Amino acid sequence: MDSLEILTRFKDGTLERRQALELLAGAPDTLEAPDAPAVPRVLPVPSVAPAAPAVRPEPLASADPPADSPSAGWCAVVGLQGRWPGADGPEAFWEAELRARGAAVRESVPGGVDAVGPERVGANPGEAARMDSRERLLLSGARQVLEGAGYAGARLDALTGPDGERRSVGVFTAAGAARLSRILDLRGPSQDIDTGPSSFLTALHLALGALRAGECAAALVAATEPGAGGTTAVLLKPLGAARAAGDVVHAVVPASAVGHPGRGAHPALRDRLRRRALRAAGTPAAQVQVEEDGYGAGAGGAGQAAATALTRAVLQLRHATLLPGPGRPRPAVWEAGRAPEGGTLPRTVLVGVHAPDAQHAVVVLREPDPDPSPVARAPGEDDGGPHLVLLSAATPGHLAATAERLAAWLTDRERVTGRGTPGVPALAAVARELRLGRAALECRLALVAYDTSQLAAALAAFAARSGSEDPPDGPPVHSADLRDPPAEPLLLAGLPETRAYVDALWEGRRFEQLIRLWLAGVDVLGAGRTHLVGPVTELPPSAAWPRGAQT
Repeated sequence: MDSLEILTRFKDGTLERRQALELLAGAPDTLEAPDAPAVPRVLPVPSVAPAAPAVRPEPLASADPPADSPSAGWCAVVGLQGRWPGADGPEAFWEAELRARGAAVRESVPGGVDAVGPERVGANPGEAARMDSRERLLLSGARQVLEGAGYAGARLDALTGPDGERRSVGVFTAAGAARLSRILDLRGPSQDIDTGPSSFLTALHLALGALRAGECAAALVAATEPGAGGTTAVLLKPLGAARAAGDVVHAVVPASAVGHPGRGAHPALRDRLRRRALRAAGTPAAQVQVEEDGYGAGAGGAGQAAATALTRAVLQLRHATLLPGPGRPRPAVWEAGRAPEGGTLPRTVLVGVHAPDAQHAVVVLREPDPDPSPVARAPGEDDGGPHLVLLSAATPGHLAATAERLAAWLTDRERVTGRGTPGVPALAAVARELRLGRAALECRLALVAYDTSQLAAALAAFAARSGSEDPPDGPPVHSADLRDPPAEPLLLAGLPETRAYVDALWEGRRFEQLIRLWLAGVDVLGAGRTHLVGPVTELPPSAAWPRGAQT
């Protein structure tokens, strides 16, 4: 028996660790393997600080379209999150814009800057004291967009760039990019951009260039307006890689263009950049049905108005609905254009910023084509059996607020369906997304549910208890606060035996044992043979501020 066979048999459980070590050391090959892998025995364990799990890299290079393909170099918006005046999150923003009847929303941002505390952004108290309000808002927005896109946990660990670097996400912001990259451990290029009102679109332009150059596997673009407490963040990936990974594609970004007018006004620059971007996108001007102007009242150095214009564009494409705007006092169904040879043309939007004495920027957005080869659903998604749901947050208050938000989202999906607002996903898809798309934080929750209605009821009851010991109706919800770890934790971090053990528990659906390990501090999220299998399921991100006054 050679070394490769010994290691293979140890990995699949037919050899115990002691046997494998003896064989690798040259002991006689007289040991008999057990007929079947032994069921792991769970012992009482004390708390242990969460450790990063071993991950398998996500293959990206093979997902790229051929170089001569019309979509080669195109990118996809796979995540969109933010807080705007009068709206917390894209769905609330959409509803507010539908009601605005062309008038700008000027209410305050829910929660305000002070609601984004150091625990939520992942900074220690000393560093948090050195952060200004803009940086705190950017960090909160970045966390939310990563979670909303499913790249805050195991998928992020496995997101590998062309050079083999994991967690390969570039960061392009108006300020604070370096700190954001360090706190979130994002290892792509990190760059601050200040081009006045066009800062957000210029950052997006540079992010597209970094993705096409292979400098990162994904790019995070963010802007904020501290005075109003608003922020916008988008996550971009190459279109081919997004399709291969099963990401939710909100919109496609074929091209962009930037340029400065130089000394004085340059009236022709706007049209020149527009033509350049459309030519690079392979899109005739007649196909553009909507233009969103990102320069106007409220635009600041960070370009939050431009970010709002891009948000409007993405959501109009996603809902196939035209928002109120100049010359259009009411929302309207967005009918697709007709191609001369028959069929329909993809809906297309131009987003631009053309402020005097500042860099101009233009971005082309179009609706995604139907995916010709969608990622298959994960094994067991429709098995009808119970599933283990794991959730975590920075504080008990954040955990209760996040449980409440997810419960409300699931309940709403039971009642509302339609284009851009899909029905409630399968319970297995929700459970898998919480495992693969979220990081393991200190305050944790676990329960076993049979369907999403039961899950929503249990989460709502947990949030309503606010720390009460009275058990809710339905499945029991287990929780733990690991913010004060014990003096002598278990030494499980980074051991291959730990990963193999947890894999075996997931494979055997040993939910009771997994719950005990999860609540003791072991990061069990990224384990199991179905690791990274199946498409991304879009879920609402964690709450940015705690529920009530509980912290």
